[in-house]
Amino acid sequence: MSSDKLNIRISSSRELSDEQKAKLESMLGEKLIRCRQETDPDSIGGMRMKVGDTVYDLTIRHFIDRFASKEKNRTDVDAALSVTEDIKKNIQSIDTDIDVYEIGHVVSVGDGICKVAGLADVMAGEMLEFEGNLRGMVMDLGEEVGVILLGDYHKLQEGDVARRTREIMSVPVGDALIGRVVDALGRPIDGKGPIHTTETRAIESPAPSVLHRKGVSVPLQTGIKAIDALVPIGRGQRELIIGDRQTGKTAIALDAIINQKGQNCICIYVAIGQKESTVVDVLDKLKEHGAMDYTIVVSAAAADPAPMLYIAPYSGVSMAEYFMYKGKDVLIVYDDLSKQAVTYREISLLLQRPPGREAYPGDIFYLHSRLLERAARLSDDMGGGSITALPIIETQAGDISAYIPTNVISITDGQIFLESDLFHAGTRPAINVGLSVSRVGGDAQMGAMKQVAGLLRMNLAQYRELAAFSQFGSDLDKATLATLNRGRHMSEVIKQGQFEPVSVPDQVVQIVAASEGFTDDVPIEKMQDFESRVVDYVKMNFPEYEAEVMTGKKLSKESMEKLRSLIKEFRDSYDA
Repeated sequence: MSSDKLNIRISSSRELSDEQKAKLESMLGEKLIRCRQETDPDSIGGMRMKVGDTVYDLTIRHFIDRFASKEKNRTDVDAALSVTEDIKKNIQSIDTDIDVYEIGHVVSVGDGICKVAGLADVMAGEMLEFEGNLRGMVMDLGEEVGVILLGDYHKLQEGDVARRTREIMSVPVGDALIGRVVDALGRPIDGKGPIHTTETRAIESPAPSVLHRKGVSVPLQTGIKAIDALVPIGRGQRELIIGDRQTGKTAIALDAIINQKGQNCICIYVAIGQKESTVVDVLDKLKEHGAMDYTIVVSAAAADPAPMLYIAPYSGVSMAEYFMYKGKDVLIVYDDLSKQAVTYREISLLLQRPPGREAYPGDIFYLHSRLLERAARLSDDMGGGSITALPIIETQAGDISAYIPTNVISITDGQIFLESDLFHAGTRPAINVGLSVSRVGGDAQMGAMKQVAGLLRMNLAQYRELAAFSQFGSDLDKATLATLNRGRHMSEVIKQGQFEPVSVPDQVVQIVAASEGFTDDVPIEKMQDFESRVVDYVKMNFPEYEAEVMTGKKLSKESMEKLRSLIKEFRDSYDA
């Protein structure tokens, strides 16, 4: 019968007397328990009882530790309070009831992963606490629980205690995060002090259902002519930015963020596996253009443990969801998900999950789909907010048919493909018009832009095709030469410097000028000057034009005729 008894271990600052032991056993039920008592001078006073994995703690040491933890995290100290009054105030606020918690013990640790024995009732995704304010997240359930460690784990050793929090992994959310730089756990890393937030949100949340969504119909302007005209993005869309290293992927994302100034759109930039110096450069650019007033930067640097890179995108989208469900529009950039995929592969192999294609675990598709599906435009009943996602994927030698690129392409609503050859030839942004597509953005495109962009795409496609063949022959007919000439001018129109956003009305003027042949005899080197001056001329002589474009509707027949005539007038008077 003794094997049916429950083992209970009791520790206190001094050994219990025989009378105390007898009394305790009679209280607990002598036939049901096997009680073992030990002395723990560090407990100072009080008693701790462990039943299986569960600990009932009423020691003075534990009370002091809880008080110290509260003091460490406290941010609302009244400077006028004396030290004594301050301590009294906080001691009174500490809950002195018995603290009940479950613990396990570290069996093995290494490379940002540990295995924990015990914790029979732990949940997947639950946050665990270790010594030294180290946190972990449960990834695998079994006899030994697989945990990813979110922080400096080098002091963690076998036998150390892991404590359940009964909370799913969460990050702080709220308006206080705007303008700040935080790590993957939402902790400030910009040296500007604590962030005063009262709400948290689980990093893993279900995506909005189809019933709670509505179609993409409101444009998100990037200020980049090649995108707004040829691959338009709508609020609530997921548009992939893909290309080789150093082809301008981050530049496009930053331009899109900077162009949201005054557009009532909150931006979140998630840096995954970037060098800290690169993140600092991004911050400097955002500050320089006033974009940090409406932007949150989440940084999981290359030097951080792999689990931090894994959860960073989920932390970012949780912060975005807070605003979306309050009816606001959010633009979130994941830079880049290739590094997150590699990190997840590393974590999964360390957790001994079976590898699949190209040594990635079988659920690598689910890794990104459950992230990107959280981008949506909510129905009016849900507040009408939106999250527009711009994930970035790095290709190797332009291979967009590789495993991870094809996975993410199949999840998103289109892609902007940046080509190395175009980039090195001086076309910036180096967007390949043939391989770039926006499957739903056309519904959100402004009427005036839709009116003129079709001709631009067709002419550029003809030019790229003819340009490839023309290099093999010298005798070309006049029609071919004319097409090549116009194509060169149109290619020049969609070139654009970084951090130089162009408004939609200005883009329409420049596209009409090039696509309808008004710039055919303008020297290529003069195109930039012509573009800026023709815009000024139209604004000066057609003041109501800009307001008509911004209504979102197509330009009337009369307005289009007037626009063409003004461009022609300017061209006739332009001194090339």
